[in-house]
Amino acid sequence: MRILLTNDDGYLSTGLTVLEQALVRAGHEVWVCAPSHERSASSHAMTLRGDITITEYAPMHFHCSGTPADCMLYARKGNIFSSDPDLVISGINHGYNISTDILYSGTVGAAREAVLTGLKAIALSCKRDESGHFAFEQAAQFVVDHLDELYPLCSSECVLNINVPPKGNGKWKPAGMSYLDYKDVMTKREGENQKVYENSSLHIGNSVVFSLKGGEPPVQKCDTLETDYQAVSAGYVSISALSILPPIQQDVQNRLTKLSEETLHV
Repeated sequence: MRILLTNDDGYLSTGLTVLEQALVRAGHEVWVCAPSHERSASSHAMTLRGDITITEYAPMHFHCSGTPADCMLYARKGNIFSSDPDLVISGINHGYNISTDILYSGTVGAAREAVLTGLKAIALSCKRDESGHFAFEQAAQFVVDHLDELYPLCSSECVLNINVPPKGNGKWKPAGMSYLDYKDVMTKREGENQKVYENSSLHIGNSVVFSLKGGEPPVQKCDTLETDYQAVSAGYVSISALSILPPIQQDVQNRLTKLSEETLHV
């Protein structure tokens, strides 16, 4: 199988390298188009103004100056590969992309853009253990072992989102989404005073510099059952079929429909 790898941690990341090595050992042909440097939490951001530079650093291996989604958009529409891959795998991400993480994830954003351009895609992430060791080998081997089962499930309507715990129980389960409560720590300090021109008059404006740092791991803040958060916490590999288009909130949609019908009779 011809597999195109991308990520949001950069083309030199350990996760991508470990995944490529495992896929090559399994007999797959591996291509790469990944960001030139880390672009974590890029979500589906795209470069619509300005230039994008795509550089070949090995045969069928490229790094892209843009976002993870740019890697797929410009590689596909720029025809940097002579043919289409059979599958795109985005990862292995350095850290989970579970539940509300997917709203921010450049890993998932790249996989979603790949599908929008007509390809099939999987997003793959893992977590580190207490010693700081990421489960890259376990995640890569899971994909290799289950690729024949998972590939037919990839489609133009969904991305398979896979998360691998560092000390798993050897099993996997399908999982839904939940809301997470993040324990990030925000610090702030005074910045340099800024010159501000208003109505041709010069003022000195104060500035504040903010910095966001990860604190304790997030926790699920809702009662939703069978979620990916619960699955990985219990040692399972979680697999979620993410819709490309955001789902409609049906209850509110029904109320909108009722309102529109009432309006027609006014």
